[in-house]
Amino acid sequence: MRAALIGGWMVAWGILILAPYALADEKREEQKSAPPAITFSLIDLEGAIHALQQNDSRRVRAFVFLSTECPVSNGYLQTLNALHARNAKSAKSAELFGVVSDPTVTRSQAAQHFAEYKTEFPILFDASGLLAHVLKPSHVPEAFVLDQRGTLVYRGAIDNAWEAIARRRPQAEKEFLADAITAACQDKPIEIATTKPVGCLFETPPSGDEKATVTYSRDIAPIIQTRCLNCHREGQVAPFALANYEQTAKRAKQIARVTHDRIMPPWIPSPGHDKFVAERWLTDRELELFKVWSETGRAKGEEADLPPTPKFAEGWQLGQPDLIVKMTEPFTIPADGPDLLQNFVVPITIPEDKLVAAVEFHPGNKRVAHHAVLFLDDSKTARKLDQATPEPGYANFGGPGFLPSGALGGWSVGNTPRPLPNGMGRYLKQGSDLIVQMHYHPTGKTETDQSEMGLYFVNKPVAESLKEPAKLVGSIWMANYEMDIAAGEKNYRRTTSYTLPQEVIMVGVVPHMHLLGKSMKVTAILPDKSVKTLIDIQNWNYHWQDEYYYERPFKLPAGTRLDVAAVFDNSADNPSNPSSPPKRVTWGEGTTDEMLFCFFLLSAEKTEDLIHVIFDNLKHDTQQPRKMVEP
Repeated sequence: MRAALIGGWMVAWGILILAPYALADEKREEQKSAPPAITFSLIDLEGAIHALQQNDSRRVRAFVFLSTECPVSNGYLQTLNALHARNAKSAKSAELFGVVSDPTVTRSQAAQHFAEYKTEFPILFDASGLLAHVLKPSHVPEAFVLDQRGTLVYRGAIDNAWEAIARRRPQAEKEFLADAITAACQDKPIEIATTKPVGCLFETPPSGDEKATVTYSRDIAPIIQTRCLNCHREGQVAPFALANYEQTAKRAKQIARVTHDRIMPPWIPSPGHDKFVAERWLTDRELELFKVWSETGRAKGEEADLPPTPKFAEGWQLGQPDLIVKMTEPFTIPADGPDLLQNFVVPITIPEDKLVAAVEFHPGNKRVAHHAVLFLDDSKTARKLDQATPEPGYANFGGPGFLPSGALGGWSVGNTPRPLPNGMGRYLKQGSDLIVQMHYHPTGKTETDQSEMGLYFVNKPVAESLKEPAKLVGSIWMANYEMDIAAGEKNYRRTTSYTLPQEVIMVGVVPHMHLLGKSMKVTAILPDKSVKTLIDIQNWNYHWQDEYYYERPFKLPAGTRLDVAAVFDNSADNPSNPSSPPKRVTWGEGTTDEMLFCFFLLSAEKTEDLIHVIFDNLKHDTQQPRKMVEP
């Protein structure tokens, strides 16, 4: 039985799925500056949100700081329009952004100005100087190019049309910015990586009391819209909306507190590792703005600075699915009590085997749906488990209660559906059932849910698709089963290690503990004794655990030792402790039992190397001592 449960975990966390992210090339011959710490989103003058912190689509990005007053800056707008049009026609992925970071210019003034000049590329309104603080421009215009890895590879002039202020050539002879974008798209060294910008000096705001200048319209609303509004709006899972000034101002102190304490937005990994997809870590500057605003009168500011209300996609964000499946009947969630993990059997009718490129999950009741894991069952075992219970579905903590035949990923609050790139997909066998494991949390009143999923298939026969080169991903895990936590123990420590027998490509990491979990740090000790942090969670939260995929998967050589160190808190000071007073806790599958697992999603350049690692890891796990004593 234990082997079946462990196998269920292995499939649930992604064994034998196709890698959605390409391996990052670590061999860079040319010298480059350190990657800028762009960890935020900005809103352009038309109200579109641009997630600058993510580059999992392998974009080359160019930022040009502009001004509404500088004649040199305005004189380059048509040149930038032409470059934007050229990029749009290119097969390479490159984006060009203008940036306005002038505290004396309102958003509406900037919008009117660039509309008059008929700019065709997006203009980011850097209301609080977040991007200017990172890139540190000295002039307007000044250009910055970040390559596909997010590394700054060029900064300086757009071209050499201007020798100096009031000294302009009839025609530019060097296209510095265009050449840098082209080279970056081709992953080649930049011939000229730095030039002297010519234009007006980038003016910083006069020194003074910032407390008098932080306003909702200019500084707070853009953060709320890019960081919070996805959940904190009517009809979403958050308990209250933050859609306007009144809703935000009444909670200003609470917002400042929960953001400062890193409770919100929900993101438990700490910095210090390779970037994960969809990170939600607030910058120190954003935290300071919340704090200052909450302590200094909560000024509303000018309507002219207020960004447009963002439009969130309704219906199917990825377009009409190839197949829509739904829970067969509604499920009732009681008003009170512990969180629920309920498994629902959803039949899938397809004429032949398919590769699933994407799954878009639509929770039927966003107030109670916390997350879902999508298993596959080609044995009809789940149907028997369902038939044995009177309610729709059946309860089981951990996996679905049997060894699944596959998985289609999962969903959690705030996730954005996206297809796997380059024709990749997850295998779906004809005749399989979809097992939807839902995590519900009661809201204080009786609720019902009937969620649905849209499946998007790869537009090629399975046999034809699998002939094409693709990297296969498998899962290994590390565990410590010797778990015996005394009542009142605040810092119960457990560790586990595993040495890789072959070189692998690290694709993702999935830590797992229960309610007593306090922290977990996972490191890789390379053969040269250097240490690489894979993930560091200093404040574990059982309700916010997630799958963490690296934006740029990386190689770990054979002989690398993976170390997992976890701490548990079984004291009365742990607000998540399910027992009051605390009770002795041992290893087990139940919510009130405890676990230490860490799953790793891996790939390898040779499939046989990946299979070797998976079976070696399985053998390693079966040799681990067990101490599962009932309390």
